[in-house]
Amino acid sequence: MHGLSDERAAGGAEPLRASPRGRSLASIFAACGNPGCAMGWLRLWRSRRAPGFEGRWACSPECMGEMVTAAVRREMDRGGLQPHAHRLPMGLVLVEQGRLSPGQLRQALAGQRQAGEESDEMRRLGEWLVERGVVDEAALTRARSAQWNCPVLPLDGSSPEETAAVLPRFLAEAAGALPVRVAGGRLLYLAFAEGIDHSVSAAVEAMTGWNVIAGIAPDSEFRRAHRAYLEAPAPRAHFLEAGNSWLLARALARRIETVRPVESRLRRVHGWFWLRMWRRAPLGMPRCGDVEDLIGALGDSA
Repeated sequence: MHGLSDERAAGGAEPLRASPRGRSLASIFAACGNPGCAMGWLRLWRSRRAPGFEGRWACSPECMGEMVTAAVRREMDRGGLQPHAHRLPMGLVLVEQGRLSPGQLRQALAGQRQAGEESDEMRRLGEWLVERGVVDEAALTRARSAQWNCPVLPLDGSSPEETAAVLPRFLAEAAGALPVRVAGGRLLYLAFAEGIDHSVSAAVEAMTGWNVIAGIAPDSEFRRAHRAYLEAPAPRAHFLEAGNSWLLARALARRIETVRPVESRLRRVHGWFWLRMWRRAPLGMPRCGDVEDLIGALGDSA
């Protein structure tokens, strides 16, 4: 016989449900989330509700430290750098789309190189072409979309107040990322201006539990909406730097023990470790007052 969660069993029997007493006993005798702990269920004085880490309970600060240390090690093994991807250069994409001729591309590359030598600053080809009126912003946006194989995201419906707690301001600014909107309660649109940062997208998916659709937005729209997002009220954020991964893990664990969140999660974004802590169960759109972030780095990683 299969699941009985929502349907009557054969013969009209009611689905099996845990009694309040059974749920209470399960909570009291919950096992510690640290695989190396043999004492967790004996620590009756320790709250089973908080602090929580990645869906698990730690029977002591020491076990919390071990759990966070394992998570830091996992994130270091996973890596936080964006995987290398071979993409067509912007100039070739514009030629393929008929926006430039091969001759115009050669002239543009020569002009871009000369301008870079004169100013000691090499501008991106797309920006250089738009500034000189060779292509317009809409054409550049479509070319970036093709280059990254992602949709173009219009930002006219973005609301910084609604998405304010999705991504820490530090990471939003460093990665050039903008949470745009949530659709259907489970789908988050995440915009970038120049290229998709898959490390940020993966971290946001892990933190929110939503599916993330990453896309390219037009430069002018992105700059305006991104500035509004950075200026909107944000969750409390702390920063720390540690000399090695063990010290970083211990500092993160101490913060979890101090805040005592009902849930906390850790993800690496490039050289930074993003710890998010929820004071309430992480359901739906997070609110600034319900979450707290900690951004950690190793040595000179930041």
